[in-house]
Amino acid sequence: MKLDQLRNLVAVGRAGSVRQASRDLNLSQPAVTKSIKTLEAELGCELLHRLSHSVIPTPSGEALIKRAQTIEAELNNALNEIENIEGVMTGDISVSASPTVAINLMPTAILNLKTARPRMTVHIEEMVYPHVLPAVRSGEIDVAVCLMPEQPVADDLKVDVLVEDVLTPAVRSDHPLVTTPGLRLNDLLEEEWLVFGRRGESRDIYEQTFRLNGLEPPKSTIECTSFTCALALVEKSDYLVLVPKQIFADRPQAWPITPLDLQTPMQPWTIAAITRSNVVMSAASRVFLEELRKAVPSSANQAPRT
Repeated sequence: MKLDQLRNLVAVGRAGSVRQASRDLNLSQPAVTKSIKTLEAELGCELLHRLSHSVIPTPSGEALIKRAQTIEAELNNALNEIENIEGVMTGDISVSASPTVAINLMPTAILNLKTARPRMTVHIEEMVYPHVLPAVRSGEIDVAVCLMPEQPVADDLKVDVLVEDVLTPAVRSDHPLVTTPGLRLNDLLEEEWLVFGRRGESRDIYEQTFRLNGLEPPKSTIECTSFTCALALVEKSDYLVLVPKQIFADRPQAWPITPLDLQTPMQPWTIAAITRSNVVMSAASRVFLEELRKAVPSSANQAPRT
């Protein structure tokens, strides 16, 4: 079993076809096919179900791909570590962010990282908690920056809390409610609400926010998984949306939506960086985490350093 065989298998599993994987790897299609068939012969089992226009990993293939992703991630970390020891300001890091975190915290950290280490390569994906956890565990994602209602209980994960946050209702900047004094959550029960987030989970968060205050959640007729679309809908209407308060922190320019100042205590959330605890963190990941901590807005409720 060779590393290039494993790399080819991972690429095919990720792409869903040998043709696309060949393009991604910059190899010929026959070379990738031969590599995987040789690996199957060595192992004595099928690793891929070959369909007319695509391939699907077999159970054995899925198991090997999962382990191969971890091996590949560890090799990349080792290379990055050696380069940093030798004083080369390069490296490769894969990070993920939930949509609301990507608005404020993540861009600042990444731009500062690239200023200090311009030759470092950064791969960014949009993923949410808890669905990002398998990618962190496999090493596909080095650092996941998430908005979380609670800390996961897992020995193989390390959670660095960056910001203690709360959810807040937000409206367009010229909405009549912006100038209404003494607002409480129960004053908003008759308003039109937009539910933002992943289907099912966003509804749970929305309903829990009201029920924790002894209120029945208003019926919502719009559910949106796109943060950009949600912002545009709120900007152009009287709809309200629940968002993390930190997205408004230290934002000097005018923004199309604004938080409402409520007298009601709102549900606490945390913004945290999740990494693997059972492996040595790469130098690139350590530098990125430090930039994340520096990027926390001064007006935000920062978590204490540990």
